[in-house]
Amino acid sequence: CRATPILCRRARSCDRWRNECEDTREPLIDRRGTLCARSRTERMGDMRNRAVHHVVTGVALTAIGLTVAPAGATAYARPAMPLRVAAAPAAATSMPAWAKRLPDSTRQVVRTVSSEFWCQHVYCTVTQAWQKQRGEWRVVKHFRSTIGARGWGKRREGDMRSPGGVRRIKVTFSTGRRPPGAMPWKRRLPTSSVSARPGRLYNTWIEERGRTDGDRPSMRFGFVVDYNRVRLRPYVGPKPRAGRGSGIFYHTSRPGRRWVPTLGCTQIGNVANMKWLVQWLRPGAHPRVVQDL
Repeated sequence: CRATPILCRRARSCDRWRNECEDTREPLIDRRGTLCARSRTERMGDMRNRAVHHVVTGVALTAIGLTVAPAGATAYARPAMPLRVAAAPAAATSMPAWAKRLPDSTRQVVRTVSSEFWCQHVYCTVTQAWQKQRGEWRVVKHFRSTIGARGWGKRREGDMRSPGGVRRIKVTFSTGRRPPGAMPWKRRLPTSSVSARPGRLYNTWIEERGRTDGDRPSMRFGFVVDYNRVRLRPYVGPKPRAGRGSGIFYHTSRPGRRWVPTLGCTQIGNVANMKWLVQWLRPGAHPRVVQDL
C-alpha cells in the first residue's frame, strides 16, 4: 500500500492522507478541481507557485513535476514529466474545448484520455464522468482504465488501437436478466458477439451458434460505442465499412487482469465502477463518448 491523497475539505489545499492498495488508488481532486499533491514537498511547491501566479489563468506550472490546470480545472499528476491535462471550465460561461463538438442537448459525457498517474504505458488512461448543470461542465467521478495496446488512432481491424473523437452510445449491456440502468439495453448471452469476420455481418451484434463465452466476466457491464456504423441486428442500419474496425465497447475486466491493454475497447477494470457508469447514464441527457480530446 502507498500513501494516497483524498478529497480535501477546504477549497484551497489538500492536507489529509490515507493508505490504500494499488487497485483502489485514484487521483482525487479538491472542490476547486485541483489535484491533491502526492507528497508534502510537491504540495508546498504547488502552494508557492499558486501564491505567485494566482492571477494568471490558463498557465501550466511544471516546476515541481506537476501540470496545473486553470482554476476550477481537473489535472492528474505524474512525477518528473509533463502531463496531459483534463480541464473543466472555471465558470458557466466557459467550457472545455471538446464540449464545443457536442450537441446542445448533451448533458452527460464519458470521457477517456491518456494518463500516467497509475502506469506509464501508451494504453494507460483515466475515464471521467462529466455532467452539465446550469451551463457548467463538472467531473462527477473518474476511474482508472486502459485502452488498446498501441494507444489511440484506430484506422483498421486488428491494429490494436482505440478510436478518438466524439461518438454516441449505441446500447448498454450486461449479463444479468434485467437492465442495470435507464439506457437502451441488450443482454449478453453466452452466444452473443459483435462479428469481426468480413462479410455481411461485419460489426454486427449477433447470436452465434456454438459460441459459449459471450457472457464472460469482462462483459458483466458495459456499453457499445457507435463506431463504424455498428449494427445491433443483422442488416438493420447503415452498412459498416469493411475492415475499419468492429466491436468497440466500454467493458470491465477478466478476474486478475484488471489493467491489461485491450484490442481497441476501453476497459474499466473495477466492476463496481463500470456498473456505476452504466447506471448513471440517462437517455434524456443525450450522453456522448469523448476519447482522446
